[in-house]
Amino acid sequence: MLARTALRRAAALRTYATSAASPDTAPPPVPATKAPLYDPDREPALAALGYPHLSHDSRQLRPAKGWWDNQERIHFGEPLPENDDIQSMWAPDVHKVKPSSALLQLVAMFGAVGLFAAGVYEMRALAPMLPRAYPHDGLVKELSGQTDDASFAARTEAQNAVDDE
Repeated sequence: MLARTALRRAAALRTYATSAASPDTAPPPVPATKAPLYDPDREPALAALGYPHLSHDSRQLRPAKGWWDNQERIHFGEPLPENDDIQSMWAPDVHKVKPSSALLQLVAMFGAVGLFAAGVYEMRALAPMLPRAYPHDGLVKELSGQTDDASFAARTEAQNAVDDE
């Protein structure tokens, strides 16, 4: 009796997460996409063998809606080209702006920022106070010990001369 109960529990566990296939709950079948074949006039050998004509354009240039897989912009069963990693949505972006136009736009932007910065620099207000002046040639001996080296000096009175504008 114990073995029979264990078998029933095992059978119940095994079929717990599965459902019987019924026409009401089964998803509709997805038809495979039929890719265009090669033109017999241009490539007669490939057209005779039934090879599909694969696109050489990036999928980033395709419209965003109307695909079986909207994220990858591809239909179910669509044949993948050899260089799919370059043509997929995860490849480097395809830019429609010419490099010369992009360079011109960057130069214009940096020029505008530079003109704005120069304008702000020229229109700034003058300091409302005079710079501090130190006596004894900028306190050279006090700051350096016993040398007369001018590199140790603070601002001298000659450096603090203010031009009246």
